[in-house]
Amino acid sequence: MTPRRQWLHLFTSLTAVALTAGTFVALAATDAAAQKRGGIIRVGMQGEPPTLDPHWTTAVNTEVIGGHIFEGLFTLDDSNQPIPMLAESHTVSRDGLVYTFKLRQGVPFHNGKELVADDVVASLGRWGKQSIYGKDLFSQVTLLKALDKYTVELTLKERTPVVLMNLAQPSSFAAIYPKEIAEKFPPATKVTEFIGTGPYRFVEWKPDQHVRVARFDGYKPRAEKANGYGGAKQAYADEIRWVPVPDVASRVAQMETGELDYADDLSADAYERLLASPTARPVIGKLYLWIIMVLNKKEGIMTNQKVRQAMQAALDMESVMKVAAGGRSEFYRLGSSLAPPEVVAWHTNLPGLPYNIKDKARAKALLQEAGYKGEPIRVLTSQEYKWMYDTAIVTKQQLEEIGMNVEVIVVDYATLIQRRNNPTTWDALTTGQGPAFDPTMLPSLNCNWPGWTCDEEIQKVKSEMLREVDPKKRTALWERQTRLYYEKVAGIRYADIFVLRAAAKSLKGLNERQQFARFYNVWTEK
Repeated sequence: MTPRRQWLHLFTSLTAVALTAGTFVALAATDAAAQKRGGIIRVGMQGEPPTLDPHWTTAVNTEVIGGHIFEGLFTLDDSNQPIPMLAESHTVSRDGLVYTFKLRQGVPFHNGKELVADDVVASLGRWGKQSIYGKDLFSQVTLLKALDKYTVELTLKERTPVVLMNLAQPSSFAAIYPKEIAEKFPPATKVTEFIGTGPYRFVEWKPDQHVRVARFDGYKPRAEKANGYGGAKQAYADEIRWVPVPDVASRVAQMETGELDYADDLSADAYERLLASPTARPVIGKLYLWIIMVLNKKEGIMTNQKVRQAMQAALDMESVMKVAAGGRSEFYRLGSSLAPPEVVAWHTNLPGLPYNIKDKARAKALLQEAGYKGEPIRVLTSQEYKWMYDTAIVTKQQLEEIGMNVEVIVVDYATLIQRRNNPTTWDALTTGQGPAFDPTMLPSLNCNWPGWTCDEEIQKVKSEMLREVDPKKRTALWERQTRLYYEKVAGIRYADIFVLRAAAKSLKGLNERQQFARFYNVWTEK
């Protein structure tokens, strides 16, 4: 390229950037001028949440609703990196063992009480005994105490790189409750008094009707601009109502009639209808979930590794996903990586993994080695997530072709979440697993999560990753862990699935880069 052409290319690029930036500023200014208070946002969800206590479960509905009521010390920004939320700042000792958190002052709970260090200590202590992420972190914690009214100190046994990420993780997250609530409901008991510091306060939960939250007029937002799940949060709507609509076709229809303002997890075949709708528009979320068959390795037939390997060898993931994604290839992505490309640091491309090998002869040989005699394989699933049910049905067909006896048990999603904790009632279940923003946080590698991956080698590598602070060494450990995942068949990965959602054209301000929607900083023009 000649100097003149280089200069013209640079000028053109800079002009385009300037125009884009100018357009963005103009749009931002327009949005800011258009923001409107009032109204009700109605959200169609697949079914009832099992609880609104975020410490208790990784269930998506609990995470989404709880993320409006409760807050933690940290949360994730648009790049899925930890940023302060209730923490004002933090410091780390030179040896990496002591974290000191300064709290924001003057932050009220929904009952009017000011957030102080004692609330944080009580809440994190409870979370550390109940949440799978809390248990991981607190396995390294020797001391958690309040230094003064607004300062909390956490001391570790040894250095770990995941303290802030564990505290920021939005699933089963480290929600801060008033001390009296955290102590009233010990880890073995679900919280039923939902008092947080979030922009919306809990109003009521009527099963099969709705969960209602209302604007918390006393909310104290951060000064920074909105960023991912953090920064400034404004509650524009008077209320948000999450309405259980288990039938996916009904969720689409109610978007078209205007009964709902937002609906999650729609069937991909509704995409064209939503494009043509005068009231709604389609939203495609790529940072969503990967479909997994969770295998009960605690008791029963799935404790036999050869059986698990046979299932993994038999499955044709493309055929499964064509059905699960409604026949639309743009709604799924095959690949063996346990982290999606959007989580750049942990995405892998390792050769030789037994992923999608579609080898029925090999599968039958493994079953013979396992001594399989036709015992029933009980697969839990739910029709509230159509892709979850479709995955189970196609899997059943493919496993029956290698001589397995598969019984699909269909329950509502809340029941599935409840039953999956009882290893006597199922052998496998289909579900989705969100991206792990640090590999140590992947639920299916957790000994305490349903599926019970307690394999010594896997847990040894995980422990090493929790201690290792060198990025290159952590990457090498993660590649080793990925190979172990497939060798041991900790779970069966199908593919990344992209979610079709719908938003009313009157709904403004949505951040569509997030994994799951939040409705603060969102308003309705109805």
